[in-house]
Amino acid sequence: MPDAKSNKSGNVKKTVGISALASVAFFTVASSVILLTPLNAYLVWSLATIAIISTLIGFICYWVLIKRSAKSQEESLDKELIQKRQKQLASHFKRMISGQKRKTRLTSRYDQPIYLLLSQNPNKDKSIITQMGYEAYKLDDFGNDIEFPILFWVSEHSILVSISMGEDQHPEYLKTLCQSLTAWRPRQAANGLLLTTDVSSLLENNEQITQQADELKSTIKTFNQAFGVSLPIYNVVSNMGSISDFCQFFSAFDESKRDEVFGATAPYSKHGGIDADWFNDEYDHLISELIANMSNALAGQLNQDYRNSIASAPFQFGLLKQNLWLFLNRLYRGEQLSDALQFRGFYFTHDGQSSAQSDLLASAVSYSVGHEHYQQNEQIPVNQTLFAQYLMTHVILSEHELVGVNKRKENTLLVNQVVFTLSWIALLAAVLLVIKFDFDFQNQRETRADIMLERYKEAISASPYDIENMADNIPNLFSLQRIYNLYKQPEPWYSLPFMPNPSIKEEVEEAYFTELQQVLIPSMENTLEKDLFVYVNLEDQSQTLSLLNNYRLLFSKDRTNVQELKNYYIRTLQDQGEADSVNIAQLDVLLNDIFARNLTPVKSNHDLESLAKKVITQTGIETLLYEHIQSSTAFAKRVDIRGELGDNFGSVLQFSPSYAGYLVPYIFTPTGFNQLDLSVNSPTLKSALQSYEGVAGAYPSALELHRISRELKQTYQNDYINYWRDLVRNVEVKEVANPTQLKSALTSLSEASNNPLVSLYSTIAKYTYVELEIPVEDDKKQDPASMPIQDPDKKESARQISLSFQAYKKQVSPNDQGKKPIDNLLTAFINAKKWGDKFYETKEPQKVAFDTLSVTLQAGNPIASLSSLSNSHLAVAEELVNKVVHQSNETVMSLAHDYLNTAWSNEIYQPYQQRLASFYPFNRKSKTDVSVADVKAFFVTNGIVDKFSQTRLNGFVKDSDEAPYLPGLLPGTGLSITPEVWTMMDKAGDIKSALFLADPSNILINFQLKAVDMTPNITEFSIISDKPIFTYRHGPTLWSQQSWQGDAKFIEQLGIQLSAQDSTIGQNTVKGTWSWFRLFEPNVNFTSAQDTQVEFVYGDSKVKLTIKTQGQSNPFVPGFFSGFSLPSGI
Repeated sequence: MPDAKSNKSGNVKKTVGISALASVAFFTVASSVILLTPLNAYLVWSLATIAIISTLIGFICYWVLIKRSAKSQEESLDKELIQKRQKQLASHFKRMISGQKRKTRLTSRYDQPIYLLLSQNPNKDKSIITQMGYEAYKLDDFGNDIEFPILFWVSEHSILVSISMGEDQHPEYLKTLCQSLTAWRPRQAANGLLLTTDVSSLLENNEQITQQADELKSTIKTFNQAFGVSLPIYNVVSNMGSISDFCQFFSAFDESKRDEVFGATAPYSKHGGIDADWFNDEYDHLISELIANMSNALAGQLNQDYRNSIASAPFQFGLLKQNLWLFLNRLYRGEQLSDALQFRGFYFTHDGQSSAQSDLLASAVSYSVGHEHYQQNEQIPVNQTLFAQYLMTHVILSEHELVGVNKRKENTLLVNQVVFTLSWIALLAAVLLVIKFDFDFQNQRETRADIMLERYKEAISASPYDIENMADNIPNLFSLQRIYNLYKQPEPWYSLPFMPNPSIKEEVEEAYFTELQQVLIPSMENTLEKDLFVYVNLEDQSQTLSLLNNYRLLFSKDRTNVQELKNYYIRTLQDQGEADSVNIAQLDVLLNDIFARNLTPVKSNHDLESLAKKVITQTGIETLLYEHIQSSTAFAKRVDIRGELGDNFGSVLQFSPSYAGYLVPYIFTPTGFNQLDLSVNSPTLKSALQSYEGVAGAYPSALELHRISRELKQTYQNDYINYWRDLVRNVEVKEVANPTQLKSALTSLSEASNNPLVSLYSTIAKYTYVELEIPVEDDKKQDPASMPIQDPDKKESARQISLSFQAYKKQVSPNDQGKKPIDNLLTAFINAKKWGDKFYETKEPQKVAFDTLSVTLQAGNPIASLSSLSNSHLAVAEELVNKVVHQSNETVMSLAHDYLNTAWSNEIYQPYQQRLASFYPFNRKSKTDVSVADVKAFFVTNGIVDKFSQTRLNGFVKDSDEAPYLPGLLPGTGLSITPEVWTMMDKAGDIKSALFLADPSNILINFQLKAVDMTPNITEFSIISDKPIFTYRHGPTLWSQQSWQGDAKFIEQLGIQLSAQDSTIGQNTVKGTWSWFRLFEPNVNFTSAQDTQVEFVYGDSKVKLTIKTQGQSNPFVPGFFSGFSLPSGI
């Protein structure tokens, strides 16, 4: 209550504040409007009116807000009360369960059944509940004296939750109850449901009974859905004393009889529902039981009123049947897509309380005779509880397992149990496997180490260490290193730190490094001292200095350049001839371990060092100083110029495979040039001299210092120039050997922004155009006289370096018009690319190439123009241009050749093979004649051969005695084809001349025949077709004019006949269009350009004929046609 009062007070204050703010805001706005309008003339009246209106607005706001606030506050209080009771209900359930577990000592939460009891008025059912053996679970929060819609009842055998279905119930309470039950028993929240129905509610009209059944059905479905099971439902009809005569029937029965269950339990049905026949049979059975016990009831009762009631009771009970069936049928009616509720039985009880009675029998009789009302006679109430005591223990509890379980949660539990069990099994197996694997690993490693250690011992016994011979010590030391490395290998994941580890790792490590210290280190010292002594005797200054540095490095614990020391020992092994790849690799591993542990010899040989110093200081130390400066930290770094060469550099250019000069030493860059000061007073030179002070002896004199400075400057200048010349020499032009590479090269070279040639020239010019930097003080204009004097030697070096590479600088430097010499070359590359793109973009590059070469290039072509520029550029550009133009020319000629070859195959060779080559006279052995039409189409003017010659071969030119060629893109180049083509073209001309001499459009051969000799025994020689066309007898010889028209079918058969006076000496007949040729060709014995001599011989008889043709081509020459044989490709 204090909280409510404080909240109410706060709401009132807030409401008053909002109302006042609204009133003031309206007054302010309205006053401002009045002051800005003509109403300001009536300012006082206007302000008074606005004040009144503002006050009214404030009151209205206050009234509206206070109403809303009161309503929302009431809703909030109700909500808080409900939430509070929900928490109390959940807490009460937990404490009840805890107390029940302590009392019954449950082994499982599913051992004690839980039932729900739905009742319209649970208070009236308390006596029935207690009669069934339950007692209310009382606490301070809820007790029997508090009318809460959900109460808990406990007993030794089960738990009962009474749920009110009246208006005091709230859905949130039911939700909390369901959550508590499912949290306590997820798979089986409840075992069943008792549905108590007051018998008076069954005496209402049918609509009310139906409505009540539908409401109960909806509530029960809610529980079923929440629990995931179909709860068995036991219908208990209570307060049977409300029906007249019923309870009086049992007044004379003994107590045990009255405690028995009065009702019927239905057979179990998987799909639920209630069977009408069963209900009728069971209800009729109960009525018959009453009638059967009527005599006993009358015998035990002397009171007349009771005796009358006993006689009427069966009839009163029977009249209840119809309404009860209506209620049960409506409640358990099945639906189309779901099962009905799980009906288990109906039972009748009496709670022993007096209530208004209904005489069903009298009402029915009165209604049957036409009376609407009747006088109800009150009977003596029965204050005993009937039929309730054994209902739970004898009927309901025996079916506590009937409800089943929530399948989904049961399956989830099963899966979880399986997973849990398998997880523990897997964990146990994993632990065992880890132990097993670790044991096996340790055992294998120790076994392997023992074997290797035994071999090492055997090797040492066979070949003891020799300090004087380092090469012989390496294999044995490496054997020990392998044992050491065996324990340095990463251990597998299953070898955990806390696992037992009985290894000899520490002993092996100590033994290994002891051997290195006692064997290899002295061997290394001895080897280095021997070499140093040799070069000291040879007075080799450079080698002595290098060895002395290595000697000092060997004794230094702060080694910085261990690679130089490693390289020395590897070279020494190689020089001794004892170094193979295995020994070198072994030594490298041993040296790495020595340098990693900073192992050093015990004491150096100071006398040997002194001798080495004397050798080094015998002559000048310029070379030593120069090498020192080069290797100093300031100048040892390198600059990678590949990034400055551009992304397209690698498309056409490359450095030599073994060349790494693109990593330019910083000292050979313009910045390094300006930073390097080799003058007499430079810090660089002084530092170098100080570094070699211990070697060179006393500091040099001024004159000596000037000489050293000049020598260093000249050496540096020469090295700078030689380094960049060497870099240029190692830039190679990539091969341009196919169209793909050609296109890539032209694409790269035609780009103005990322051109590889421009990038190369610019990079070389950048690093070889050296200018001396002049320090300028900030914000001060220096007087030329006060500017520092530049070193003339350094200035001259800069000039010499720049002059050495002036050609590269000139190529990329613009003139007065802003043009660069290299621009002409780039323009030529661009033109060549544009011109060449037509070959890549067209669908018929071969035809375009052939057409390009066939047309006389009067104005030249971009490839020739590009080629003409090659001699005017540097060597790299010249080589690149030559490769590009050469491949361009080769590509175009190759495409043109492919086009010619394809055209030859399609237009000449294939028609020739299909129409001519297999037929006579082109195949002398063929028995089939070639079609004259095909011959005509092939050889006639503007025929197949003629068209090919005019369209494909017309562009070929011929110089002197060389074969014809098609001029290429470059001077002195051309496309040649197979010489057989030209031979066959000449042959085709001869055939054309022979066949079409008389008539250019038709095949016609005019020739003359004359017999020149015939043996005397022959009297007549005839050439016969359908009739003799040529006849000769001994006598004068005359020319006979003949003609062969190929396309006219006048002669299909032709023959010769040699006759004597009375007989035929010989004859021969040939058929076909080419019969003249078949007749003459086998018998030719002499030919010339126009004459052909034919001799027909039959034994001793013979006839000689002479054939004279026109023109210079004689078609009757043997092989005239068969000699025409075309190549398959050109």
